[in-house]
Amino acid sequence: MAPVIPASLADLLERPLYAHLATVRPDGAPQVNPTWFRFDGEYLWLTTTIRLQKHRNWQAQPAVALSITDPDRPSRYLEVRGRIERIIPDPEGAEFVRLAERYGMPQGPPADASDRIAVAIRPEHTTTQ
Repeated sequence: MAPVIPASLADLLERPLYAHLATVRPDGAPQVNPTWFRFDGEYLWLTTTIRLQKHRNWQAQPAVALSITDPDRPSRYLEVRGRIERIIPDPEGAEFVRLAERYGMPQGPPADASDRIAVAIRPEHTTTQ
């Protein structure tokens, strides 16, 4: 079975680029938010809080998509479609701290750490350019 992430675009997941995360609202409308992420070879990880709409969205509909564009060549992109497979309470904000370091903005836990979750998305399909 071929890997879901094409090797020719793996650098877009390795570099600290922003992704645009698409979820589906309860009324069926799409919602898109920029987000930090990291890829561990199996899951795309991000962090958010339980208070935000996107968390409510994927609880009702776990299918999501992320779009990552190469800032050096904007016509080169990777869309990853998948499902939320794991939601892990993160009251210390460890995933936020890890992502802040990845994005060159090291800092301690965020003020909203008590509401933080780490979210794992399993890639199932990609579209590329």
